[in-house]
Amino acid sequence: MAAKAKTSTTTNGSKKRASTGSASATKKAVAKNRDASESAPDDDEDDTATSDDDDDESEGYQEGSADEDDAVEEEDESVTEEEDVDSEDLDEEEEATPKAKKRKSGGDKGGSAKKVKMVEGGKNTREVKKLAKVPAPKENAETSIILPTTLDFLRKLAQPGHNDREWFAAHDALYRHALLNWNHWIQALIPIVSKVDWTVPELPVKDVIHRIYRDIRFAKEKTPYKLNFGVSLSRTGRKGPWALYYLHIQPNGHSMLAAGKWQPSGPDLLTLRQSILADPKPLRKVLSEPTFVKYFGEPKAVKGKRSSVFGQEDELKNAPKLEGVTKEHPDIDLLKLRSIAVSTRFTDEEVLSPDFHKTVEKALEAVCPFVMCLNEMISPTPPDDDEGEDEESEEGGEEEEEEE
Repeated sequence: MAAKAKTSTTTNGSKKRASTGSASATKKAVAKNRDASESAPDDDEDDTATSDDDDDESEGYQEGSADEDDAVEEEDESVTEEEDVDSEDLDEEEEATPKAKKRKSGGDKGGSAKKVKMVEGGKNTREVKKLAKVPAPKENAETSIILPTTLDFLRKLAQPGHNDREWFAAHDALYRHALLNWNHWIQALIPIVSKVDWTVPELPVKDVIHRIYRDIRFAKEKTPYKLNFGVSLSRTGRKGPWALYYLHIQPNGHSMLAAGKWQPSGPDLLTLRQSILADPKPLRKVLSEPTFVKYFGEPKAVKGKRSSVFGQEDELKNAPKLEGVTKEHPDIDLLKLRSIAVSTRFTDEEVLSPDFHKTVEKALEAVCPFVMCLNEMISPTPPDDDEGEDEESEEGGEEEEEEE
């Protein structure tokens, strides 16, 4: 009996050592894999810095890694206490854990192969251009006049080899200076737009300006930064279902003011076309106004050229699929439009002029009736209840007079 007891004790002790040894091996494998994932390049930085979802995703990866570490520690404790743990299960978990860590580290993502190479030891390293930091200009950026340095920054950004993260980081002080100047100019523009179009509220600058970062997740052209500073103003800021005013500054005569509905959703486009079918006269009248024509062109299609609302690249070649609409319809030129928008450009001299706000204001006054017409087509103003009551009272008074 004593011999049997001794044999049982030895067997249990062997099981405990095997379990503890396997758990220790698992923990070392996970730690080694975690170190490898930390040394691997962060592909999120190479893919895009334009989306808030990407930032949230990277935070989620970090939180997931911490949770896995806690789970491994708890597992080690349970293995030490349990004597009958199957070592084969631990081996399977040891093989699965590195794969999960590899997926979360983002090491298998595409898009960063050009900047990652293998060196001795099997570690991935990212090639980073070392550029000297460029100081900010000495001019005061807090002014309502567009400074030459602002356009100069955009001009340099457009040069070959400059539209990348390394160059942008080295010229961050220039960017911050230009952005501050642009924000102050927009701050002075917002009340002007609200004065011209009373339906546009005076919103904070942050709710109307566009970020300089491009969303390159599904784009063929992978440069990470826009080549302009832009702003959109409507009844709901830069987003929403309404026709809006869009302005951006860009060197070499590419600064522009645009207005209208650019590629509206299917339901909105259908609403606009149905409104044209019901009564095209209000839109035709706006497009024919002399001041509007001065800024945005004649309201007629010109082959190979944009004029007024016509000549957009997304314009239909055939009649839209609407009941009773054929290519012989009298308003087929308007019904074929996919975007109902217009634009006018400004020279660099106009942009840098102290009177640029006044220049933009005149163009806004010319295009405001067009924007309000489109918004009326999208969402017609309901009749005023007071007017209805007045009409009923007038009719009642006339009936009383007839009875007398």
